[in-house]
Amino acid sequence: MSKMVIFGEGKIADAVYFYLKNDTPHEVVAFTADADYITKTELHDLPVVPFEGIQSRYPPDDFKMFVALGYQNMNSLRATKYQQAKDKGYELIRYINSRASNFGQVAIGDNCFVLENTVLQPGSAIGNNVLIWSGNHIGHHARIEDHCYIAGHVIIAGSTIVGSRCFIGVNATIGHEVTIGRESFIGASCVVTKSAEAGSVFVAPDTPKFRLNSASFLRLTKMK
Repeated sequence: MSKMVIFGEGKIADAVYFYLKNDTPHEVVAFTADADYITKTELHDLPVVPFEGIQSRYPPDDFKMFVALGYQNMNSLRATKYQQAKDKGYELIRYINSRASNFGQVAIGDNCFVLENTVLQPGSAIGNNVLIWSGNHIGHHARIEDHCYIAGHVIIAGSTIVGSRCFIGVNATIGHEVTIGRESFIGASCVVTKSAEAGSVFVAPDTPKFRLNSASFLRLTKMK
């Protein structure tokens, strides 16, 4: 068991705290954030302390850390704080949910967060500081590079490479042997079957709203 500090005080930090408390032997003792962005003094009855002086109160020889931030600025903020935490001497833990499937013992970097019902197939690899939410499929020999954010129910087929700092939205699908350049944005429900250069953006159109309201639609379709 390790005593540890979570960087962040928002919704990601809240989720990380829940999973670490209920699915690991780690003991979270505090939260931290840059002093200018602290909005509360406590979270889950634990102190929220300035990151600038974190070593004096929670020294890295005695405490570990997890950087719990989202995908702001194509994950660059999380990447910056990840490096700053390492520069301060902290070991950054990884979390793999007990209900995720890593039968092939896939290599996973530090400060990674892999949630329930995710499947990591043999031969794949996950870099550092990667957030993978629930129900994802990472195909055989696929590679996810550092600082990526993968939302829920994404399919990444075998032998595909996702470059660093990419964002992949819910229900997106990336085909076999595709390379996605770094800092690309793949929105919800997109299907990508060809390789794309760095900084690419894919956005699928929303389903059009039907002309009838729900009550009229139910009467029309006799589903009422």
